[in-house]
Formats: sequence, structure tokens, C-alpha cells
Amino acid sequence: MNALTPCDPPHKPLLLPYRRQSLTKPPPLTRSQTPPRVERDDREQREREKKEQKEREQKEKEQREREKKEKDQKERELREREKRDKEREREKEKEREKKLQPPTQERVERRSAGAERGRTKEDKRGGVGEKKVERPPRARPVKVKAEPPPKKRKKWLKEVPSSSDSDSSPDPPSEDEPVRGMNSRAMREMFRSYVEMLVSTALDPDMIQALEDTNDELYLPPMRKIDSILNEQKRRLLRRVNMSSQHQEYLHMYPQITADPLDSGAVRVHLGGEGYNRKTLNRVKRSIPKQQDLKLSTEACRMYSLYHSLHHYKYHTFLHCKKETDSIEQAAEDPGQEEVVQQCMANQSWLETLFNSFVELLTLSTKA
Repeated sequence: MNALTPCDPPHKPLLLPYRRQSLTKPPPLTRSQTPPRVERDDREQREREKKEQKEREQKEKEQREREKKEKDQKERELREREKRDKEREREKEKEREKKLQPPTQERVERRSAGAERGRTKEDKRGGVGEKKVERPPRARPVKVKAEPPPKKRKKWLKEVPSSSDSDSSPDPPSEDEPVRGMNSRAMREMFRSYVEMLVSTALDPDMIQALEDTNDELYLPPMRKIDSILNEQKRRLLRRVNMSSQHQEYLHMYPQITADPLDSGAVRVHLGGEGYNRKTLNRVKRSIPKQQDLKLSTEACRMYSLYHSLHHYKYHTFLHCKKETDSIEQAAEDPGQEEVVQQCMANQSWLETLFNSFVELLTLSTKA
């Protein structure tokens, strides 16, 4: 045993290196497996993120394209709608221009023919109260036309007496002077044109404005002449009655008037009706009281009533024309405007009634 002791040291160093080497050497499998899995996970994560990013970008792109298409579609529809609106506006403008044009030669010829027929009937009628005799018209042509050209019409207007002319005379005017010559042929023909203009206005609310815009020489002169006669009669009444400015405003404002006598001998005057445009005769909506009452004496009531009738004469006559055109349109099935005007102007008894009322109003206001 002792002989083997010297040999022990050489064997011990041989065991230590092997033990140290086996302890310090890392396991090979642990190092080789972990990095690839992490890299793979990272790579897959990046790929997913890229894919999601691409999908988001694709969706955003598609959304932008849809929005752009919708916007373009809306713009196209808007342009098309504007184009259609412009076309409709141009068509309406053409129709308005046709209405604004002066009366055509056909209308002048129609009015002349209607007046000739009316004049022929008056000639056949003979005196007042005689029975009408229907006879065929003569073969000879009618030389005297009922409607002269505008130049000759001006001569007619000069023939009709004006109330203002009598004021300039140094001699005091007589009671009959303002209505002198009112029953003449010139006055009748001028009144006929006046009524025909109101009949046309009843069928076309823009008629008077169109005549004003075109400075028409066929209808405007008779209308202005009759308006001036009515205004002059109003001024005459104002010089004879003590009318306050407030009462005058009430008479101008309301187109309807009625009167009820009171026990005291006075009269209660009721003013009402819807407002209207004095120029176009179209009704307008105004925030005014529905009715205004005035307490007047009998004489003041008579003067107020005459003044009111003169001021609203055109509108009241327009309402008569409107009633006549409505009855003709209801009797016939969709008649044209020209036909309605012709039927109105061919109704001689209706025209005669309007003319007699006009002369009566002027006579009463003159003698008031």
C-alpha cells in the first residue's frame, strides 16, 4: 500500500481537467433552439403588421376613391340640374318676352274686326228701344274702321274733353262741362279699348306691367286718359268736401264700402276688403285691420262714396271683367285667351252697361 502512494499525485491532475471541462461547457441544444424561434416570431409579427398596414392603406384608398366618385357624381348631378334649370329659365324668359312684346298685328286685326262687328250691330239697331233686326251684312266693304292706328288714336284722345282743360278757362265751368262729349263715338271707342285691356289683365295678371315695359301705343293712351279724367274728378270732390288726410287714407286703403243709417240721422260707413296693387291690380297681402268704421253725416257719406268709387273705379271694373271671363271659361271647355277676349268684346249689352255706369259716375261726381 505504501508503495503505491507516490503514484497518486500523477493520477489526480488527470481527473480535474475533465471535471472542469464538463462543468463549463454549455448544453448545445439550448443555444441552437432559442434564437430561431424569437426571430421567427419577430418576423411573423412584422409580416402581420405589414399586412395589416397594407390592408388599412388599401381600405383608405378604396374609401378615398368611393368618396371621390360620390363627389364627382354629386357634382355631375348638380351641373345637370343647373343646366336643366337654366334651360327652363330660358324657356320661361322666352315666354315672358312673348308676353312683353307689343300687341301683334293679329291682335290689332282681331280688335278691329270685333269693333267692326259691334259697330255693325249698333247701326242695325237703329234708335233706342227699337227691336233688333238681324240682317245679313252688306256686300260693300266697311270703309270706317273702329280701331284707327295709333296716330289717329292720338287725335281721338284730343277730341275727348279733359276736366283740367275746363279749369284753365277764365269763365266758371258749368255742371255739365266735365262730362261734355263723354257719349261721343271717340269716348266710346276709347272706353272699349280700356275695357279690353282690363279683360286681358283678368286673363293675364302681368298684362299691365308688360304694356308699361313696352310703352304700348294701343292700350296705354286710353287707360291713361281715363285715369286722368277720374283723378281730376277726385280733385274736384276734394275741393268741395272737408276730408281729413286720415279719412282719405282709409278710402284709398279699402276697396269695399257700405253704409248703415243711424237713428241720430248720421251714417256709419264700413270700409273693408283685401288690398291690391294700384298699378297691376293684383291682390297683395297687407297687415291692416280687416275693417274700418267711420261715422259721417248723410252729405259727407255721399261725397265719400263718390270719391271712393272714383278712386277704385279701375279695380271695380277689373273685377267685373274677371267675373265675365270666369263665366265664359266655365261655359266652354278650355277656351283660349283670344277666344275669351273676343266673346267679352262681342257682348254689346255688357259693354253698354259698363259704359253707362262710367258716364253716370262722372255725372254724379260733377254735380255733387
